Amino acid sequence: MTPAFWSSSRDLLRYWRPLLAAFGGADLNAACFGIGVGMLLPAIKLLTELENHQTLAQILLKIAEKPSVPASLREALNQVAPLLPTEPFWSFELILLVIMVMTVLGNVGRFFHEWLTLTVVMRMTMVWRARIMRRLVHAPYIDLLQKGSSEHLIKVLTDTEILSAGYRALMGRVLGESLKGIGGVTMALVINWRITLWALLCLPVVSVIMRKFGKIIRRSTKRSLQQKAKIVETIIESFTGILVVKSYNAEGYESRRFNRNNRNVFQQEMKARTARSLSSPVVEIASMVAIVTAASAAAWLIFRRGESGEEFIAVLGMLAAAAGAIKPLSNLHNQLHESSVAADRIKEVMSLPVEPRGKYRIPDEKALPRHHQGVDFKSVTFAYSGSRKPAVRDLSLHIDFGSEVAVVGGNGSGKSTLLNFLPRLLVPQQGQVLIDGIDISTVGLRSLRQQISIVTQQSVLFRGTIAQNIAYSRQDEPRSRIIEAAKQARADEFIQELPGGYDYELGEQGGGLSGGQRQRLCIARAILRDPPILILDEATSQIDAESEAKINLALRQIRQGRTIFIIAHRLSTVIDADRIVVMDEGQIIDQGTHTELLQRCRMYQLFTQTQLRSATTG
Repeated sequence: MTPAFWSSSRDLLRYWRPLLAAFGGADLNAACFGIGVGMLLPAIKLLTELENHQTLAQILLKIAEKPSVPASLREALNQVAPLLPTEPFWSFELILLVIMVMTVLGNVGRFFHEWLTLTVVMRMTMVWRARIMRRLVHAPYIDLLQKGSSEHLIKVLTDTEILSAGYRALMGRVLGESLKGIGGVTMALVINWRITLWALLCLPVVSVIMRKFGKIIRRSTKRSLQQKAKIVETIIESFTGILVVKSYNAEGYESRRFNRNNRNVFQQEMKARTARSLSSPVVEIASMVAIVTAASAAAWLIFRRGESGEEFIAVLGMLAAAAGAIKPLSNLHNQLHESSVAADRIKEVMSLPVEPRGKYRIPDEKALPRHHQGVDFKSVTFAYSGSRKPAVRDLSLHIDFGSEVAVVGGNGSGKSTLLNFLPRLLVPQQGQVLIDGIDISTVGLRSLRQQISIVTQQSVLFRGTIAQNIAYSRQDEPRSRIIEAAKQARADEFIQELPGGYDYELGEQGGGLSGGQRQRLCIARAILRDPPILILDEATSQIDAESEAKINLALRQIRQGRTIFIIAHRLSTVIDADRIVVMDEGQIIDQGTHTELLQRCRMYQLFTQTQLRSATTG
């Protein structure tokens, strides 16, 4: 087991009260099991000593004379002996009754142990899912980009389930069965410690072999979980893009792609099959070796040293009962190794850095006053991990409050990277970003993002009503303000035609609405926040001309009192901007009005010509 697994297991101690009660139940079960198997010797002696007319009291007092029997137990037997029946039949019936009572009491303890353990484990699993989700949503944007959503999904769902299985194994059967095994071995040691020790000599060899199996299973489980993430990724991509899949007759291709990943998972799981399959037989063989060893030792002691044969039979019975309790632990050992892999992967998530907000906020951070002056980028530089060239290089730009600024350029020119500095989704590695002369790295992240709304190229909508989507994260907003925001975004006109209007339930990603309708809902959501800074990142690139015209009309009406940044490839979107910034390879090539750039900027001229040709072709 890895340190990550033991570290995560320590969190179980926060539920120490129910765990303590569960431990008590396991102790009761083990004690009753030990007493039950301990009654084997008096039962055997009672059956074999009929001719000698020994009573149950005499048998028990003789057993109590052994040096390994505690003095307190010997004293108790001396007090109880006069109360025991002397007739052999009723003595034997009393032994059976004791075994039955111990079985019932033991299983009552087992029930409470397993019930309380499962309660704690399920609650801890819920806690871990919440922790992982909280860490992921608070992680920096750049760290989330490095791994896809499928990897995060596997860790939230599958890894936590595997970890909880390890908790169940550790706190449930491992604890309960181990205590029962200890109870059986303890009684065997009391009866005859020499024979018992001979039988236990093979345990170190078994532990070494099972450790080897555990390493194989751990490696295979880790690779299997990685491949499962690729399966989830394939499923998400296939069903998110199902329109493209069907229109391109690519159902077979997607099935084959899934099958490849599915086969890889199977191959990794098959690599662990030998270790899983061998663990139980190895324990079985080791148990037989232990029995043969103990039998040989017992035969020598009985035939050469004159020791009791009844004790040998009783010890073997007790060890067999203990082995029956411990035998399932071989599979549980494998389960713990699988869980340790999940714990390592969860530790990776919990090691992610977090944005400085909420309980992670910077001490004494100040709130950013409402934007009213200007925005400045001062010599900002940023390079993505693994990239040879910076996405933005030593760029400086000043924007007056209330301006509408369009940023144009080819793919990879740094447009989105530049504007992602404003809400601190990305942090420049050099330089500063200032709002009204205040370095945004010194202000609270919450107060900064409250002033910024972003409408992205992809319309991001959630399951729920239209009203809930417009008032996303602001569910206490009155319906009148929601309707007003929808009207400003030119969305009210189609919302009123839907069944239920603002209470119309949207499907996944706004299923049932057109692209333009979904985008207008996103703009209504942005308007409702009343942000002084609005960022439109390719917000009209995937909608028709009519929807674009309505959105542009809405933007012109809400422009007053806001600084608006627009990233666009369409001339119709940028032509009316107060300033157009042309970027290439992370730097500003030129900036000015549409007319000014047409006269002097070759790159903007090419952009305009391309757009005109596209419009003519269309």
